[in-house]
Amino acid sequence: MNRRANSGVTLIELMIVVVIIGILAGIAYPSYRSYLKQSRRSDAQIALTQAASKQEKFLADCNWYARVANGVRACGTAGATDSILGISNTTPSNHYTLQITAGNITGGCAAFTCGFTIKATPTAGGQQVGDGAFQIDAIGNKQWDRNNNGSFEAGENSWDK
Repeated sequence: MNRRANSGVTLIELMIVVVIIGILAGIAYPSYRSYLKQSRRSDAQIALTQAASKQEKFLADCNWYARVANGVRACGTAGATDSILGISNTTPSNHYTLQITAGNITGGCAAFTCGFTIKATPTAGGQQVGDGAFQIDAIGNKQWDRNNNGSFEAGENSWDK
């Protein structure tokens, strides 16, 4: 009796394994991409919170808020481009770009002496494009343009939604 030993897998078995791996990858990859996008949002949120904190220290030192993020920290003149916060104009992982504008905090006052808004916009050509911008203002309002349509959600904690 000549019996052949099983010494491998058949083509059918190999194709079944390939199909199973393909199905799992098709399900897992979009979830993974979504998870990455969500985790990169914290890059913007942390950078904005730190920048807002530095703005408050800048106000205590200089009597107004800084107008420019990037450069050597300098008090300069209220509302002028020589009023520099001294932080990077991008988030640590370069997924977002930071921009400081004067804030209209208490109605009527839109100068750097009474408020600011810092906005984190996804870096052009980056992985977060289309995810919407984040912003924080001098009184701590945290907002997210969730639909990426220029309309920031109202509410103090819209980042948490």
